[in-house]
Amino acid sequence: MNNPKYSIIPKPQKYDVLDGTYTVTSETAVLCIPEFIKAGNYLSGFLKTKKGANNGAIKFNKDSTLKSEAYKLKITPDGITVSASDKNGAFYGAVTLKIMIMQAKSANGVAVLNCAYIYDYPKFSYRGGMMDEARHFFGIDAVKSALDNMALLKLNKFHWHLCDDQGYRIESEVFPLLNEISSNRKYELLGGCNNLAFPELQKGGEEYYHYYKKDEIREIVEYASNLCIDIIPEIDLPGHTVAILAAYPELSCLKGEYEVFCENGITKDVLCAGQDETYVFVEKLLTEVCELFPYKHFHMGGDEASKGHKIWEKECPVCQQKMKDLGLEKGKDLQAYFNNQVNEMLKKLGKTSIEWNDGIGENTDSNIIGHYWILRSPAWVKREHNKRKFIVSPCPTLYFDFSYSRVPLKKVYNFNVAKSGFVNEKNVLGVEFESWAEWIDTYDAWEFSVYPRIFALAEVAWTEDKFKNYKDFYKRLDFFKMYMKSKNINYSRIEKKIWFKVKNKSVYHLGNRGAEYKYNEKIKMTK
Repeated sequence: MNNPKYSIIPKPQKYDVLDGTYTVTSETAVLCIPEFIKAGNYLSGFLKTKKGANNGAIKFNKDSTLKSEAYKLKITPDGITVSASDKNGAFYGAVTLKIMIMQAKSANGVAVLNCAYIYDYPKFSYRGGMMDEARHFFGIDAVKSALDNMALLKLNKFHWHLCDDQGYRIESEVFPLLNEISSNRKYELLGGCNNLAFPELQKGGEEYYHYYKKDEIREIVEYASNLCIDIIPEIDLPGHTVAILAAYPELSCLKGEYEVFCENGITKDVLCAGQDETYVFVEKLLTEVCELFPYKHFHMGGDEASKGHKIWEKECPVCQQKMKDLGLEKGKDLQAYFNNQVNEMLKKLGKTSIEWNDGIGENTDSNIIGHYWILRSPAWVKREHNKRKFIVSPCPTLYFDFSYSRVPLKKVYNFNVAKSGFVNEKNVLGVEFESWAEWIDTYDAWEFSVYPRIFALAEVAWTEDKFKNYKDFYKRLDFFKMYMKSKNINYSRIEKKIWFKVKNKSVYHLGNRGAEYKYNEKIKMTK
C-alpha cells in the first residue's frame, strides 16, 4: 500500500495515491441512484450542497461485481465516483470520502482533495458495539451521538441492552407494570459487587425512573437505519430478570416479593421455566418488542442463569415436574429447553436469536447464534463452533467497562479471533465491544470508557490482519483525536505508561467516581 495522504480508520484494504487534485465546493452535485439515497443524503448533508448544484459531480454507481458492503472510491481531476453493489457499500464509500474531505486543505467552503483510488471491503459482516441502558439510562441524544460515531467507523450493529435486574427500559402497553414498577428503582447509583470494596460504589442518589416511549424507539430506529446500522435489542432471559419479577412475581419459582435490584452481581432469581404462564408472558412480550425493531437479529441473553438452576432442580416442584416430563436431569438442560422455546417464538416473528455462550448447552438449537464472551474449554469451542454461527466479544479484551490499565488501547487493537480459540473463522460473523453500565452512570463516563478504544475495535472488525499495524494506526488516530475534541467527545487521554501514577486501581471503570476518570480530567487540558 502506498503511503496514504489521509488518515482513515478503519484502514482500507487498498489505497493508491494518484496524481492531481479535485476541488469540492457547495456547488458540487451528489448524484446517486434511488437505491443509494442514504449514501447520497449522508454526504450531501455533510457538504451542505446547494439545490440544483452542477459544477462537477460526485457520482454513486452500481457495480454488481463487488461483494456485499464493498466499495471502490476513485478521485480524479475530473470528478469522484463511488461504486458499490449495495446500499451499505455505497454508504461506506461516502463515509470514507467524508473523512478525506474533513482532512483536505480548505478555505471559504472549498476543499481541495488529493486524487486517490481505494478498494475496500469489511473483514467481518458483523461489526458491533453494545450500550447498556438497563443499569443507567442515557437518552435519545446520547444514543444518536453514539450511532453517528459508529457510522463514521463503519460499525453496523448496535446492540441495545434494555432489560436487566436493575431496570426495564421499553414502553409496554401489553404489560404496563413493566413501566410502572420495573422501570423504576429506589436509587440511581448501584451498590458494589462481590469483592469490590470501593467506598465510591455505595448505592445512593434519587429514585431512578426511566424508559423509552415506543415513538422514541421508532425515532432512534429510523435514525440508525439512515446510517446503515441495525439495532439489536436484548431482553435477557431467563436470568437477569429481577426487574420483571418485581412487577410480575407470579412468573418466579418461589412466588416471593421482589424489588428492582439496586445492587450489582448475579442473583439466583430467574423465571420459572416449568409453568406455562411464563412462556405465554414471554411470547406476548417478544411480540410487542419485535414490532419496534425491523431487523434480523434479536438478543435473548441467556447468561449467568446457573444460580437459578439449583432452584429449578431442588426448590421448584413445577420445574422438577417439567424436567421429569421432558426426561431432563439438570437445570442446564431445562435452560436449553427454555431458550429453544424462546428461539421458536422469535423465529415465528422473523428473527434470528443470539444467546450468550455460557447459556448454550449441548442441546441448544444450532440455529441460535452464540455470543462468545467467557472462556470455555477447547472441546466446547470446537463442538459449538462447528455447529453454529458466533459473534466474538471476549472478556476482558473487548469489554470497555474494564479500566484502561486492564484493557489498554493496544490490547484491543492486537486482538484477533483466533486468540479466542476460533482458529477457523468460517462460522464467525464478527466482533462486538461491550460496555456494561453498572458503574458507568452518565453518558460522559460512557464516552470515556469507549473512546478511543472503539477506533481499535473498528479496525479489528474491518481491516484484514495483513494490513494492520499498531504504530500506523496510532499515527492515524491523531486526526480522530482532533475530531473528538471538536465534537466534545470525552475520550480517554490515559495511556498505559502514565496509568501507574493513579492509585486505588479497579479492574472496572467506576464512572466519574473512579480514580482513572478523575486522573483523566487532570490531563485533558494537555492532551
